[in-house]
Amino acid sequence: MITVDDIRNSLNQNKKLTKEVKMNIFELVLLFNSKYPEVSLDRLNEKLKTLQIIKGSKFVNPRVSEYNLRENTIYLNTSEIDKGYDMKHILMFELLNVITACDHFTGFNVENRFRALNVGYTEIITNFLVGNSSDLLVYPEQAVEANLISILIGNEYIFKAYFENDVDSLIQGFTKAGVQV
Repeated sequence: MITVDDIRNSLNQNKKLTKEVKMNIFELVLLFNSKYPEVSLDRLNEKLKTLQIIKGSKFVNPRVSEYNLRENTIYLNTSEIDKGYDMKHILMFELLNVITACDHFTGFNVENRFRALNVGYTEIITNFLVGNSSDLLVYPEQAVEANLISILIGNEYIFKAYFENDVDSLIQGFTKAGVQV
């Protein structure tokens, strides 16, 4: 099992991140691990060794931020960030995408089939972990929808689906609730 010391070592191996960014990421990982100790940090540990954060324009990324799992890169849209978004919130949101990234998707977002639900659930967890000190909300509608769906199908199904990349668990929750997917 990966420890926080392993995470620190992986971050220290990364030559693409500044010392300040590494400290910020480590602080967020500690917070995440304290709230969700049952979630494996194995994939995160590997990805932190080569993770990049690139600031760009709206032409590179129209959203505030985005994690590209194939490149293992978090893209930040500087023109959006300059509007006053909470950067701790943005970084935690994208770290959750790194934590839940598997070969071809994050969380339970297989083939973009559950993209909005995945984004909303990521937003809910981000808000739980670090809140949002800005008046600007990133995905409020998706968070409301994800909250309603987690109430409908049961948080245990959506939690397992999200952190274990197990879309079958999500579908099982829908089926149990009487919803056809």
